Amino acid sequence: MKIKSLMLLSLGLLAVSAVPASAQYCLGDFVTEYGYEWLIGKWTATTDDWQTVECEYKWGLDKHIVLVSFTMGDFKYHGMIMFVPSREEIIQIGADNMGGTWNGTWGEDYSGAACSLENLKADGTKEKTEMVYSKDDGKSMKIAVYDVDSYGYRQSQPKGTLNFKRQAKKK
Repeated sequence: MKIKSLMLLSLGLLAVSAVPASAQYCLGDFVTEYGYEWLIGKWTATTDDWQTVECEYKWGLDKHIVLVSFTMGDFKYHGMIMFVPSREEIIQIGADNMGGTWNGTWGEDYSGAACSLENLKADGTKEKTEMVYSKDDGKSMKIAVYDVDSYGYRQSQPKGTLNFKRQAKKK
């Protein structure tokens, strides 16, 4: 190697090593920073017609994702929430046992965490909803479900709300 090439290589390595490594921001960092750790856990609710609703949010991959499961009657959903650094966006993807797929984004609403979802049903029709999660106390939360019109605007009143109770962790 020529001395000039060796000097350039040395300068390049010095420059690279002088730049501090930036820590990758993960979903767990956002959840902690914005105070939504309370959402992680197992929850149950009962609808007006006495149907049991169960949902669970649990960490995966060292707090880089949240695994979501939801059951209401015969309907079952499994999904994953993750942070996409290149888009600086928190997204959710999932599928249900009726042949539907789900895509959405997470953000904040004046009353809590908000998830805007689009459901592509097995027959090809689409349905958009927004769910707003608010903490009542350490042992309960409320989810308000809003219809979203074709222009992307949320209705002013929820089409329904459910009050969930946290389930105790199994020992």
